[in-house]
Amino acid sequence: LDEPTTWPSVEGDWAPGNYDNEYDGLITYRRALALSRNIATIKAAEQVGFGTVASLWTRTALGKTPLKGYPSIALGVFELTPMEVAEAFTTFATLGQQQPLRAITRVVTGGVDRPLAATKARTIADPAVTYLVTNMMRSVLSEGTAASARAAGFALDAAGKTGTTNDLRDAWFVGFTPELLAVVWVGLDDNQILGLSGAQSALPIWTAFMKRALAGRPNVPFTPPPGIVQLETDLSPRELLA
Repeated sequence: LDEPTTWPSVEGDWAPGNYDNEYDGLITYRRALALSRNIATIKAAEQVGFGTVASLWTRTALGKTPLKGYPSIALGVFELTPMEVAEAFTTFATLGQQQPLRAITRVVTGGVDRPLAATKARTIADPAVTYLVTNMMRSVLSEGTAASARAAGFALDAAGKTGTTNDLRDAWFVGFTPELLAVVWVGLDDNQILGLSGAQSALPIWTAFMKRALAGRPNVPFTPPPGIVQLETDLSPRELLA
């Protein structure tokens, strides 16, 4: 249920809101993710367990801030670099495998390739679960906060998420196809207010880059792993929830 909600905390009651104070009432998790509805996101984390969310993030070994199972963890309560965000999202792009990133992929000396230490992926989450979340993030581009990427001509199958911090100081978009992942951050070095959301500033940059980077490439769909069963229904989301 997407509506104004208050959570008690050790520092007092916490009453977050949705962007532009818009609320949808009864809503599916897919649509809540597509529209970046904060309240529904916190409630999803609450059902899973805030401590469980913190434990999952700890397994990524990213970021320098130790996390505790507070409700605010569902919205992001720590600073990350674009590289760290990219590495975190490899978990979705590779079906549960977190792939360490590096800037150098090849070293040649005198025409001979020098060996590089191999980076080893780590299993972070179940492949079926990460596929389902990726499938939900496809709706971010098809009908959600990143729909303008489609209007701008980016047609390949992709998933992603917009992000906007408090007071519009930082704007993010991270998105990926089965072949390429890219992260865009827009902000000011002195941490002043940018005044733009992720959809307004980061998404257009991501869209322009991805259109050129993948120009002429075939449309590769996300392939479901074993354990995923797809069913068709003519019921509306509200009828399914009833």
